[in-house]
Amino acid sequence: MSRWLAAVSARPVTLFIALGLILGLAWLVYWPGLAGGFLFDDYSNLALLGMYGRVDDWQTFWLYVLSGFSGPTGRPLAHLSFLMDANLWPADPWPFKRSNVLIHLATGALLFGLLRSLLLAAGQPKARAGWIALLAMALWLLHPFWASTTLYVVQRMTQLSALFTVAGLWLWVAWRRRHPPQGGWRMWLVALLAVWGFGLLAVLSKENGALLPAFVLVLEVTILAAMDARRGRLASAGFRWLCWVVLGIPLLLLALYVARTVPALLAGEAGNRAFTPFERLLTEGRILWDYAFNIFLPRPYPGGLFNDGIRVSTGVFTPWITAVAWAAWLGLIVWAVRVRRRCPFVAAAVLFFVVGHLLESSFLQLELYFEHRNYLPAMLVGLPLASWWVARAAVPVNIRIAVPVGVVLLLAVMTFMRADLWSSPYLQALKWAQVNPESPRAQHNLAGFWWEVGNYSEAARLNDRAIALDPDGLAWLMTRVMYQCAQDEPPEAALAKVEAVLQAKGRMGSVGTYQTGKLLDYLMAGNCGRLSQPDALMAMLARLQQATKNDGGQFGQLLLQRSATLLLQQGQAQAAYRELSELVAASGQPGAQLRGAAMLASAGHYQQALKLLDEGNVPQLEHGGLSMKRLRDKYLQRTQYYQRERTTLRETIRADLDAQQAPHED
Repeated sequence: MSRWLAAVSARPVTLFIALGLILGLAWLVYWPGLAGGFLFDDYSNLALLGMYGRVDDWQTFWLYVLSGFSGPTGRPLAHLSFLMDANLWPADPWPFKRSNVLIHLATGALLFGLLRSLLLAAGQPKARAGWIALLAMALWLLHPFWASTTLYVVQRMTQLSALFTVAGLWLWVAWRRRHPPQGGWRMWLVALLAVWGFGLLAVLSKENGALLPAFVLVLEVTILAAMDARRGRLASAGFRWLCWVVLGIPLLLLALYVARTVPALLAGEAGNRAFTPFERLLTEGRILWDYAFNIFLPRPYPGGLFNDGIRVSTGVFTPWITAVAWAAWLGLIVWAVRVRRRCPFVAAAVLFFVVGHLLESSFLQLELYFEHRNYLPAMLVGLPLASWWVARAAVPVNIRIAVPVGVVLLLAVMTFMRADLWSSPYLQALKWAQVNPESPRAQHNLAGFWWEVGNYSEAARLNDRAIALDPDGLAWLMTRVMYQCAQDEPPEAALAKVEAVLQAKGRMGSVGTYQTGKLLDYLMAGNCGRLSQPDALMAMLARLQQATKNDGGQFGQLLLQRSATLLLQQGQAQAAYRELSELVAASGQPGAQLRGAAMLASAGHYQQALKLLDEGNVPQLEHGGLSMKRLRDKYLQRTQYYQRERTTLRETIRADLDAQQAPHED
């Protein structure tokens, strides 16, 4: 039996059949998750599909692609990929999730090619290299930790960035394995394509793609350096110059970009977060070990999307485990650098993981914890494990095959269980609340499901639990107001707490603005008795405007827009016009002028609408520098989009005005 297994495994066709089976198995285990719906950030990002109407001509295509707001680049390639699944919003989530799973499989196939090239560079025989690469890839592909990346539609940004990064690394390694480290024109061409070409595609999917040159450096100083030493090859001056240019320039640009946030780190400014940049950096040392724990000891039901119950490290020894965590990481990094030639696979896995977290797990003011941040950094973790196991010559062949097959199947079962959970939003919310009892978001999320089915007492209990965990959390404080209104309980104290938190913050980010908008819409819909009366609402808006008078951003514009809406409901057209005129000036965007004029016209105040549309202080699109917003503004100006929309709206308003006046003329 052992001889037969050895003979079969030595055939190349067997390897590729096994690769197909692994990919097919991954498709099957993710299949239940395709039945799930959209979540959280999906709605804000995918809503761009309907911002300019159905994406069915070149103008709506370019406006859609250039309208991304996630990250500095806007991530246009990721948004472009969503057009494979729908060209209008709302849309069916199934095609989006299907595409995510297919991208996951494609990334796995590319990872197999990269790992095989690294193993061949390390001197492994072709047959063995293929099987080690397949096992290492399967350990990554079927790991349950990636369910929250693969089945969360908006994380296609992470997936595509990883896909292009792996493609660039494979091209670099495949060329280096076959050619000496010299700086000929062919090497320049391959290097520029691998690092700058695929790196640009990765960055335009998500900014983590900027780490591609750093990943190349990790492979160069570990596995590829060991290969050159074994072959007795020395890098030429031309190759060293190539590395300085191709790898050094993008890394220098990245460092300069990150350096812009250093003043906030030194000043200890928390911004819209509950922690300072330095506190975040300290906390991430502990979080990285939690990531590693979940990677090496997988579970079918880890934290999911809610991991906000983490205690922030406020000092090196507060809590004391912070110092231990960072000391352990620093020691591990130093050890990996020292053994990079002797144990290149282990060193590469460690350094690859650390480099992959340099942006999202540092002092940049992002959320503390997300599972998807490990999607790319963990790709080499299985390489030393698979290499070590396959090399166990003392172990019989049938056992050497049976053990990894069993491990892969166990991972597949856990991933299937987690994917199945993603198919049921209620069970998912219930499990996340159980796994993360200290997460106010998880408790608040589950409360919403209980409310929908009519279990108001349980919904209120869970929401109050969220408030106890985070007394200043706007989402649950505002929800308490709505719950009390719906149950005819006095909401004045809850609303006063909301106002106090809003006033204390002074300036609001996009999340706080969105949450405030939801509460105002609820109150303005007449759902809260006396508090929904126009005079009470106007008084509250006035208090918030006074408290946040220095906030000229989205929050201030929200208050102006809701104030104008209330005034229009009361027939105060001139006062509404003044609010909308101020809103246009505050936004600095022509679109605000069009929306304001449409609001006035929809309420039947055509003269004020024309006055707002024709007034002299029309916002102008600004240019200069390079950003997705400025590219979009430049396109809008070049195509005269707003001029044409303004002309069309003016003609429509005048036609309605003429129609209104016509009976009086008769």
